[in-house]
Parts: sequence; C-alpha cells; structure tokens
Amino acid sequence: MEDSIFAKDFENRYELAKIRYRILAFLIDFIIFWSIAMVFGTFYGESLEGSYGFSISGFPALIVMVIGLFLWPISEGLFGQTIGKRFLNLKVVRENFEPIGIGEGFARFFLGLIDYIFLIGIIIAATNKKKKRIGDMVADTIVISTKSNQN
Repeated sequence: MEDSIFAKDFENRYELAKIRYRILAFLIDFIIFWSIAMVFGTFYGESLEGSYGFSISGFPALIVMVIGLFLWPISEGLFGQTIGKRFLNLKVVRENFEPIGIGEGFARFFLGLIDYIFLIGIIIAATNKKKKRIGDMVADTIVISTKSNQN
C-alpha cells in the first residue's frame, strides 16, 4: 500500500523525460568520452597508416574502457545519472520510482548498444507510452525529469 502511495506521489511530482533531452544527454556523454579517448589516443595510440585515426592497446586501452564503463553504467547504477543526464536534470529510476542499481545500469548500457543501431531505441521510445527504449524495458526503468512539477 505504501509503495503505491509513494509511486503516485512521485508520478504527480515528476514527468517522464522528453526524448530530445535524453538524446542530448547521450550526446554530451558521448562527447566527453570521445574527448577522453582522443587524448589517450594522442598520447598513447599508434597512428593508423593512411588515416587520421589511431589504435590504442594495452593498459591505456583498459583505462579508456574503465572510464567508459564509469561514465555510463556505473554512474547510472550508483547515482541514477550520467554527467549528461545530471546537466539536463534527468534521472533513471525503477518503474516504482526507487533508485536503480548497478545491474540495471549495465542492462541499460549493453542493450543501449542495440538501441543505437539504426536508431531503434528512439523509434521504440517515441512509440512507447512511457518513452522506454529496449534497455529500459528489460531493466524495468524509466527516465524522469528531476525538476519537480510542483513549486
């Protein structure tokens, strides 16, 4: 009984995040990760012949991977937000508005890789009542705006 009252209170105070803000939050997170990877590539990478790209291997590659995992699934699991979501006042919560855990963060992250292929996640979220992409459906999460509707 208390859980449903708790969820109703949150449902009345917060709204689902708009898809455009979710996309913008992802782009902010991606630019942060890309910038870090470029710095590591510049200092530790090997230039690819005939290209402007580089290849990173060994310990620097491990560090970049750990940073990527912290930027997305770990920060969502611990705080409910990535840097981009925090900047745009978005938060990932369970359907009952309780905080998510590391497991849900990783489920959302790995299924997000599928969601971003051919923009499948955007299409599914746009046609879904609760604006859920595949990762949200599997992890049983929603993304809300943390700005309260009641002032």
